[in-house]
Amino acid sequence: MARSFGKRFVHAVACTAISLLALGAGSQAVQAQTRLLIGHTGTPGNSVYVLFDEFAKRVQTYSGGKIKPEVHHSGELGGDDQLLQSLRLGTVDLASASTGNMGSMTKALLWADLPYILVSRDGMEKVFTDPEISAKLSKDIERDVGTKVLGYLQAGGYRMLQNKKRPLKVPADAKGIKFRTTASPIDVALIQAWGGLPSQVAWAETFTAVQQGVVDGLNLQPVWTSLNGFGQVIKYATRNNAVMGLHCIQMNKKVWDGLSPELQQAVQKAMNDAIQIANKADAADESQYVKKLEAGGMAIYDPTPAELDQWRKAAMPVWDKFGGQMDQAVLARVQAIQKQ
Repeated sequence: MARSFGKRFVHAVACTAISLLALGAGSQAVQAQTRLLIGHTGTPGNSVYVLFDEFAKRVQTYSGGKIKPEVHHSGELGGDDQLLQSLRLGTVDLASASTGNMGSMTKALLWADLPYILVSRDGMEKVFTDPEISAKLSKDIERDVGTKVLGYLQAGGYRMLQNKKRPLKVPADAKGIKFRTTASPIDVALIQAWGGLPSQVAWAETFTAVQQGVVDGLNLQPVWTSLNGFGQVIKYATRNNAVMGLHCIQMNKKVWDGLSPELQQAVQKAMNDAIQIANKADAADESQYVKKLEAGGMAIYDPTPAELDQWRKAAMPVWDKFGGQMDQAVLARVQAIQKQ
């Protein structure tokens, strides 16, 4: 009987050990699930919102459920500038920011805010999918911001120069009007070149600033103008085709480095797919939002070729001021690749 008890005791210990091992394995499986805290300023309907919505669906599938995205939209975790700081600190894992709002941290993308540098959506696509350009940008942004670049997103097409005071047919009409700008020195210089008065305002505070008259207007794409309610307070806009909206999608570098190669591949694949979907939606929606703003009472003006030439010529001093500060090889490549 003692021998039988001993056998039962050994068996019980073995079973307990197996159970503990199984429990440990289960705990490891739970711990292996990586949460990605995502913040962005997109509102339902624009390309930034579409991008992260599509990414969230795909990254779970591609990672086999090992990555769990938690998405906060509409500026819930702050504007672009705040999200960049959070990315650097590691309090947000994944976010995007406009090129203009990145100007306070890095000069890597300053050239993208040069007036008339990007000639079309197709031109933008060629530029940011070019291996030589993207590798250089990723290296510089990682050095300056401390983030891993996952890609670039078209964000509404060309900006419209809009205000509450009067129609703007030529640059002289903008004289003395206060326009909100980003932190980009090129953004500031461009408004000055057109005769306006630049005022740097964080994105999260922009609508209130326009509504209360702190600024008279801003330079913003049709989709963002419509979805964020600016059509309710601004009545005049001019499509002078100078600057295209663009977001740089980034992940905290330590978070990226902490992922296995398989999970890194899943994240990048999910983002590549999401970018393609969001870009197509963005291009298709641009004209619809122009029509929606016009239907709501905004007067949107398309300059004649002669007037457009005035806008272009007035903006050229910005190139003279900043062109020499930029990587000339990148600048030359950006211009050349759009002609191919």
